Amino acid sequence: MEISLETGQLVVSTAGRDRGKFYLVLEETLDNKVYVVDGEIRKVANPKRKNKKHLRPCPGISSEFTQKLKAGLKITDLDVRKALKEIITNYT
Repeated sequence: MEISLETGQLVVSTAGRDRGKFYLVLEETLDNKVYVVDGEIRKVANPKRKNKKHLRPCPGISSEFTQKLKAGLKITDLDVRKALKEIITNYT
């Protein structure tokens, strides 16, 4: 079963030491992996590479975050933290 994830989507880690942690999808790779960030421990400069099957997608995509990435603008850790806070508040 292929998990479909979009850039800027809220995901929850389901495996590993970071189980239960919320992330935003930064980039998708060709080998069934994604790069995720949280703006605190996993910063934009050093995203976490995670297998898609170890993530659970949540309903919530940060349109502002996605638009900035598509426009080629620089994403900061503050942008990530704000987007995560906004989505998680609406999600829970």
